[in-house]
Amino acid sequence: MFKAGTSVGAGRWPNQNAHPDHWHKPVRGQVLDFCDVRAWANSIHFPEDVPHAGDVMGVALRLQAEGKLEGLTPVLWDFTTHRRVTWEKTASLRPYEDDVMLWKAARALRRDEIQHPRRRKPRDIREFLPEQQQHLAWA
Repeated sequence: MFKAGTSVGAGRWPNQNAHPDHWHKPVRGQVLDFCDVRAWANSIHFPEDVPHAGDVMGVALRLQAEGKLEGLTPVLWDFTTHRRVTWEKTASLRPYEDDVMLWKAARALRRDEIQHPRRRKPRDIREFLPEQQQHLAWA
């Protein structure tokens, strides 16, 4: 569970199918409170840009009591040219610093694959992560 205002990442790495030198930094998101008006604007429940805060609070608390918001976190993503709020699965989020660390390791791994195209056994991403960050590597 992340507190409101925490910077998070979710493995959104622009241009990750390009050459690693062209990869942009991971997209940074900011966790919003589940009652934040921005999280509910232009949704099924509130099809307007700025819904009334009291109405949002009522709907958010009702949905939370029904368990429909379980495991979901509203995140304000900053895509440089625009911002967008999406509801993300909490399990798929990680602190932004960890996302950047994993991005650097994946980029180093891809560079290594390009520099050594004939290597028979591919290297593991854990080889490119610091010892204390190896838990970030996916299986």
